[in-house]
Amino acid sequence: MTIIYSSGCHCPGSNPQHLQLLRAGLFPASSTWPRTVFTFKVLDHFLIDALECKTLARSFFEKLTWLTNNAFPDTVPDHYHELIRVSRLWRDLKNQKWFGFGHDMDSGPGPGDLAIFCPSCPQPGINMPLCWEEKYERQVDYLWLVMKRFVVDRNFTAHHMNMRQPELDIFLSDGLGYIVTEREYQAHLASATESKERSACSNHQAHAANGIDNSLVIYDVGCQWNLHFAEHINNCSGLSLPDNTEIVAAVGKFHLSAHKLLCFARYSLNFIVGAGQVDGEILETLWAPFNKISPTARSMSQAHHQEILDDHMQNSNWKKLVGICEWVYLE
Repeated sequence: MTIIYSSGCHCPGSNPQHLQLLRAGLFPASSTWPRTVFTFKVLDHFLIDALECKTLARSFFEKLTWLTNNAFPDTVPDHYHELIRVSRLWRDLKNQKWFGFGHDMDSGPGPGDLAIFCPSCPQPGINMPLCWEEKYERQVDYLWLVMKRFVVDRNFTAHHMNMRQPELDIFLSDGLGYIVTEREYQAHLASATESKERSACSNHQAHAANGIDNSLVIYDVGCQWNLHFAEHINNCSGLSLPDNTEIVAAVGKFHLSAHKLLCFARYSLNFIVGAGQVDGEILETLWAPFNKISPTARSMSQAHHQEILDDHMQNSNWKKLVGICEWVYLE
């Protein structure tokens, strides 16, 4: 990090001062009267540290003070708040650039445009033939080849504290990544009807794509969730299902042991055609690294909290994307 004072170039036709700094590889903390700037390199360093080491912004800034003056780090000016503000802007700009919106000034990203789409999900014309029904219809029970698979779970650690002044919060990418738009989510909560249904599974103690209609949904309490799911969708104005959708409910293998015996025969992945050899508990393994950031993100503003969660989910998905295989064969 570099702290500078500069009046910049004020020659006729020169760029504004903040653009001059950006062209020099320095990100100003203010676009009107910059006095503090961060190098692009140190901002990239912070984002990688935050993703891989779960480093707090305060801890990262303290490291910078020690690197600046290890004898008297307290003499280094405190620009922690500037780091928070600039790193949020830097993260948003990098995401828009990576998804192809960096140079498009006419139209910005829409809902979900800054999220990585799963390459293993069946997509006619991309990883399967456009006329897949004609190609696969000669095979017995061919529909399992193009069944969409979803694993559902809840994280009990990623809580968030209420803001004292939520009207002052500023969203940079609300609903553009993996988390739905805050306004639509709050509207859904306001209109949704809470129904307390008695579980019929007495032993359980745990708390649309181009004509592809079959979906396998794996959930810890899939036996109960599936009973009134379609009814709840119909009663909610903000939710809908594609026509002809057929949902096959299942329970993950770890949680199935807490269910009663009747659930085993009906909801075990071992007996569902097309489920494959999966345990249905992938989200449990993803919560472990995710929970390392939950205590820190809990006290952030709602907008900052959403950006941090989106960033870590994107990092996880990118690792899965590049780790699936080295080559993709398209027939």
